[in-house]
Amino acid sequence: MICIILTACSGQRNIPTVYLSMTPEPSLTATLTTTPTIVATPTEILPTQPPPTPTSTPFPAYHLKKVVFEYSIAGNFWAGDAAYFAEFINDILIEKPLILYDDGQMITNGRQKVLSADEMKKFFSKLDALGFSSLESNGMHDETDKLYNFGDQYKESFDGLQDCVSVNIDKPRSLCAYEEYMQFLVPEMKKILKYFSEYKPTGLTPYYPDRILLSTRPANPDTDDLHGNAPIWDKRFPSLAFSLPNRYNIPVTVRYIQGDMAKEIDRFMENSHSHGVFIQDGKKYIVDYIIVLPDEEIINAYQ
Repeated sequence: MICIILTACSGQRNIPTVYLSMTPEPSLTATLTTTPTIVATPTEILPTQPPPTPTSTPFPAYHLKKVVFEYSIAGNFWAGDAAYFAEFINDILIEKPLILYDDGQMITNGRQKVLSADEMKKFFSKLDALGFSSLESNGMHDETDKLYNFGDQYKESFDGLQDCVSVNIDKPRSLCAYEEYMQFLVPEMKKILKYFSEYKPTGLTPYYPDRILLSTRPANPDTDDLHGNAPIWDKRFPSLAFSLPNRYNIPVTVRYIQGDMAKEIDRFMENSHSHGVFIQDGKKYIVDYIIVLPDEEIINAYQ
């Protein structure tokens, strides 16, 4: 499984933008040229040789941003084939509908904007007005937790998702609520979760990530749905035929890609209207990717 953790790191730039310098940055398995084109050379394995043991390859340096606010949904989300290559440093994967960094960059549901200092102040003032700082919770999600009013209807449960609101400024705190217990939440917490689940600030622009995990594998006509649109894979991108040995013994290659190439692949995938099937040199492949946000630290799973 692939999982996420938030780490408190200093901001990486004062005025964030999704359009970074056109200077190519290195990826794990590929080298960018000025076209830009990725040239990838697979390692030949002779039939008489055992497959090589995967080795640790450090990812390119990346300055992580500091999160100051996050509305998230934690649970057992599956990140697809990318889980077979790179692991996030935590034991669960977190969906993040809204995240705000200390440099003002806000990312929400695939779009972004940069908040001014005044806008950030108003954002946190609204959170206080909703009663966030006055709420009490021991995080137990049981009869002793003041975030709920169970009465005599409490039933123990450890399944399901948790909706969380976290603040990491003067007095960091995080409040989480089990979705299964939503009907028992105190009114203030209900209002807070409703507010941020429906939050749609003005001035949003598309967010194009500068880091992704790209997974590719040959299509299997016996198990994969190969009907519908199957666009031609862009030759500027990593070859779909390239493969790497992996500890799971499955025909999946996942590559960490950073910089402008990551943004271009994201745009291409969004505009292709494909259901994950692409063609390269007459062959069909299953292609997927996940976005690595500016605060997320990942490690090579081979380490």
